[in-house]
Amino acid sequence: MYKLPDTLSDDITKLGELAKAYREKEIETVRFKAFRVPMGIYEQRKDEVYMVRIRTTGGVIHPEQFLEILAIARNHSSDLLHITTRQEIQIQNLALNEVEPILRELQQIGLSSKGGGGNTVRNILVSADSGISHEEVFDTTPYAMALTTKLIAEPDSYLLPRKMKIAFSSDDRQIDYAAVNDLGLVAQIRNGQRGFRVYAGGGGGSKPTTGWTLFEFMPESELFVIAEALKKMFSAHGNRKNKHKARLRYIFYRLGEEETLRLIRTYYEEAKKTTPPFLPVIEPEETTAAKAVYHVGEIVPDKGYEVWRKRYASDQRQEGYSSVIVPILLGNFPLTDEARVEKARRLLQFVSLFGKDTIRFTTTQHIRLRNIPTEALPELYTLIHDIVPETDAPLLANNIISCTGADTCRLGITLSKGLATAIRRALLHAALPEADQPALAQARIHISGCPNSCGQQRWADIGFAGKALHNDRVYPGYQVFLAANRSDKPCLGEPVGSISARDIPAFVVRLLKSYIDVRSAYPTLTDYLAGEGRSRAGEWLTEYAEIPAFDDDKNYYFDWGAEAVFSIVNRGTPECSAGLFDMIDLDLNDILTRRQSVETETDADTDRINHLLYEIIYSAARMLLVTRGAEPKNVVDTFDLFILHFIESGLVDDRYRALVESARDRASSDFTPYKADIYALADALIDLYRNMDDSLQFKQENTNPSTSAPAPAEKQEPTTARRLFKDLRGVACPMNFVHTKIQLSTMQAGEELEILLDDGAPIANVPGSVRNEGHHIVEQTPVDNYWKVIIIKKEI
Repeated sequence: MYKLPDTLSDDITKLGELAKAYREKEIETVRFKAFRVPMGIYEQRKDEVYMVRIRTTGGVIHPEQFLEILAIARNHSSDLLHITTRQEIQIQNLALNEVEPILRELQQIGLSSKGGGGNTVRNILVSADSGISHEEVFDTTPYAMALTTKLIAEPDSYLLPRKMKIAFSSDDRQIDYAAVNDLGLVAQIRNGQRGFRVYAGGGGGSKPTTGWTLFEFMPESELFVIAEALKKMFSAHGNRKNKHKARLRYIFYRLGEEETLRLIRTYYEEAKKTTPPFLPVIEPEETTAAKAVYHVGEIVPDKGYEVWRKRYASDQRQEGYSSVIVPILLGNFPLTDEARVEKARRLLQFVSLFGKDTIRFTTTQHIRLRNIPTEALPELYTLIHDIVPETDAPLLANNIISCTGADTCRLGITLSKGLATAIRRALLHAALPEADQPALAQARIHISGCPNSCGQQRWADIGFAGKALHNDRVYPGYQVFLAANRSDKPCLGEPVGSISARDIPAFVVRLLKSYIDVRSAYPTLTDYLAGEGRSRAGEWLTEYAEIPAFDDDKNYYFDWGAEAVFSIVNRGTPECSAGLFDMIDLDLNDILTRRQSVETETDADTDRINHLLYEIIYSAARMLLVTRGAEPKNVVDTFDLFILHFIESGLVDDRYRALVESARDRASSDFTPYKADIYALADALIDLYRNMDDSLQFKQENTNPSTSAPAPAEKQEPTTARRLFKDLRGVACPMNFVHTKIQLSTMQAGEELEILLDDGAPIANVPGSVRNEGHHIVEQTPVDNYWKVIIIKKEI
């Protein structure tokens, strides 16, 4: 296992202190979120309901640890454990006051949630059969553990422009996730020396790509070097202004392949000078001892045993031992059934007989048992079948991956888990021939509830990404992707069209049956879908393009598992990108709001106006301190750090020094004579923010900020006497929201603003954020490939 960082106890203590301050309304929501998310604590779709994401490198967890997690979850009122596509496990549906004690208890069993979210190095993936596969080059698990131990102990692993994902593959012919992570490491042996083929810049979110080959062979001793080099290069050159273009691959897009690879190699050569070499520690295998402790009992399994064994069990490279897949539908293990939980405990106790290295979570959200003596399979089958009746079904029906979707995710558009259930039901009803099941067993069907890639839809044989479709009204739909190649010549699934959610189960069955009809002509399903299957799918999607009118068949306008007609009006804001810009936007919003209050509260007393002006100075001073890495301990410290980092550095004109010092010392009780200067100071900071580059450096086109003109506004064309217009197509999040807020700040209460937004993340995010500000969304209408949104400015 990985070693816990030395700072973990202090980190947990700080989280507890911030949680207490947040509950008592002593700190803003965004400041609490900026700390808890990198600690792996996420708020779920329902307000004030949280989950803890536990780091389990390569999916490795010991049976005793799993037993403790069951107890911890139950003791703290969780009703659900969830296995993720990054081989982690989450304790879900928690009250905030349960989080700190859970982290303490996890620490006692050698586990942590730190780095489970935010702009950090995330859980490292390893092939689930690493160490037991006949085809592997060597077991990469010890390498992933050592790299985890190093990275989670380093403070700069938590200050990246965006998340950084790493994956190992032990099989150089099936490289899988190593091709679509920021850093991919594929096991190689050259001239008797262990090492890795190295990929960089892969990713499956917006503008996805497979990684670029950085090295055909890198010796194992330089594992720490490449991780350190890539992290430092990413930190220095990643886009810190636009979180939607902040992943490592966007550096490749911006600079080009040749220049980016040259840059990484430069950092690599520098890292060699200071980074100690990796020294592999190979743990002895436990299988000999495991076999000795098992005594065959008189277990007579039912008639389903042989079919189960063919579908779910496989021989390991260690003679006499087997690996077994335990399917966990959508990764969810409910804790509400006490009898089922007790059976799970008995299974884990049985597995613990065979040592610690017996459980891995998989990227398909299942549990893979390993190092099980083959003669123990009948008893194991009986224990598993009592808990997971889904083992009666073919593996294909249980191999559907889905993100959490709009059920709990604040960014979700569609109910992806409901669709996964509907596809599974359709596959079972179709009863595809048993003789064809082996050819379909490794097929992957992946679903995401939005254009983001939590469900990894571009890395599947058949992938779906949730979106809103429309005729005369909105209905749930998905973009379809086919034929990702996870071999040594990786490529992403290609888009082939869109389809209503209601038609997808029938489409999937139709597509698989068409493959079965011609299976002898194609080595794999992937080969079929890349050619003939793609053409057929395109034809069928055309057939499915027109759906019945609402009055003719309302089912098309309800998502799978939904009780209300489909709408995206109530979608929330995402949790995944908490941090830098949330904090800046908080102060920006305060400046705009209080400035407007000064101008509109004509009946306010002098004390109220002075307080608002003071707060503008304070917010302006604090707004960009985070870009300098400054963390003020109190109000006075905020002003002192602002003077140091902005006035004395020349970023802000020295003529504001006396004003800031007066606010710091509370030397003046009347700020009204300085209103123009206070506004100018705030404008200077807003201009700095607008001109900040990707590395958090400021471009000062005018050396005298006090006299510089405000940034030119975008074209505004009133469509009526009381409506302003703003075209934000092509403007990414969060800047589209910032532009909307700035425009609203110039308007009177009750006035209307019409904005145009792109499909995808903009329409999923901006209206919900505007609504959270208290404004009213009165219209949200699809127009071709974009959306028209009409907002009424809130009453002050």
